[in-house]
Amino acid sequence: MKYIGLDIGTTSICGVVFDAGLGEILSTAAETNRAARDGAYPWERLQDPEAIWLQAEAVMRQLQLEHPDISGIGVTGQMHGILYLDELGSAVSPLYTWQDQRGAERLTQQTYAERLSELTGYTLSTGYGVVTHFFNWMNHLIPSSACRVCTIPDYIVIKLTGRQNPLMDPTHAAGIGCYSLQKQDFDAEAMEQAGINRSWFPSVRASGTMAGSTSGGIPVFVSLGDNQASFLGSVKDIHRTVLLNIGTGGQLSIHEPMNGPDVPEGLEARPFPGGGRLLVGSSLCGGKAYAILEQFFRKVIVSYTGEPVSAGQVYAWMERLAAEDSACGGDSLSVNTQFLGTRQEPDRRGQIGGISVDNFLPELLVVGFLRGMVEELHAYFERLPRTIRHNVTSLVGAGNAIRSNDRLRDEAARQFGLPMHVPTHSEEGAVGAALTAAVGSGEVDSFETAGQRLG
Repeated sequence: MKYIGLDIGTTSICGVVFDAGLGEILSTAAETNRAARDGAYPWERLQDPEAIWLQAEAVMRQLQLEHPDISGIGVTGQMHGILYLDELGSAVSPLYTWQDQRGAERLTQQTYAERLSELTGYTLSTGYGVVTHFFNWMNHLIPSSACRVCTIPDYIVIKLTGRQNPLMDPTHAAGIGCYSLQKQDFDAEAMEQAGINRSWFPSVRASGTMAGSTSGGIPVFVSLGDNQASFLGSVKDIHRTVLLNIGTGGQLSIHEPMNGPDVPEGLEARPFPGGGRLLVGSSLCGGKAYAILEQFFRKVIVSYTGEPVSAGQVYAWMERLAAEDSACGGDSLSVNTQFLGTRQEPDRRGQIGGISVDNFLPELLVVGFLRGMVEELHAYFERLPRTIRHNVTSLVGAGNAIRSNDRLRDEAARQFGLPMHVPTHSEEGAVGAALTAAVGSGEVDSFETAGQRLG
């Protein structure tokens, strides 16, 4: 049977028609996410939810014209961010994305994120929905007609089904913050310690739960977090694989049973659909670090020549530089690519070190950036218990940065000591959403075996 998977990303909106029997993508449609909006404050990172819906609707329309016999729709997308809804389920605020920095603003001696973490007992970072809501509540920024919050993928499910109240699966609930793995629900008591009412947040339902149907009768399932969806859409064997995803951000993800050891410092434990959890280490800059370097080179070229040059031309030149013999050894540069800080230290910034009179060369700078991007994620892998690390036999790469850069893949394989495998399809999150619909519909037995359907 055929399933549509929608991925509402930060920079793009993608949809696929996936045949779960054949394990193949039959059609793909994508649009650049044009919903970004300027905020009133420098720390705001906002998008227009209605603009996102119109683009998602256009993607859906194109896919259904090509394949009218759709058996189910799954949705995934950017995690952590929230928007406000009124009692009819209409958006009454912008989407405050996962990149929003209001939680890093100071509340006396602490940031809002630090204060909320102290009050609730949960480790929370700026960009998490509960932190954004806490800041807005403290500063009287919640729209007067608002009565609940949801993620942007949850909102797309509302628009598809005509629901008035959102449902949320555990993957998104954990991404919002103050979610208890033991209770399998938001921790109402912890929220109350900070003055937050649990009623603002949606009811939690198991991944793969049907949320409703479209006007044409197609089942729509509760949305899945993009990290978990990407894992589902990339990995055949969830028990022995580490996934490296480098796109706008960067993530290292590895599955383990729910009764595993304590979570290593700096990593998060995120619910995995169907059971177990993902241990996730996130780099906020990720592939954006390489984009920062491209912008620097482009500005130098334009300043010197006075002629415009495209980003594609500069990226191609950078890739040629990285492949030169002079970039493959010798006195290398050390680049820390934490240009947007970390979740634990949002004020931290990147560095370029080890500069000598001989090595401050563009090719070594390119390689240093690529190496630094992988090193930040590999450091999370090194923090995992030895029993987990030694069980890994496969390294899978996903995300635009991984796909488009040979040297980045080689660097990842070198640091992890494993050959890197890249899925034949580039729409990992959308495929994971489609597989969620296939599990929810009963065609696929479980989330544990869903990866076996990948071609």
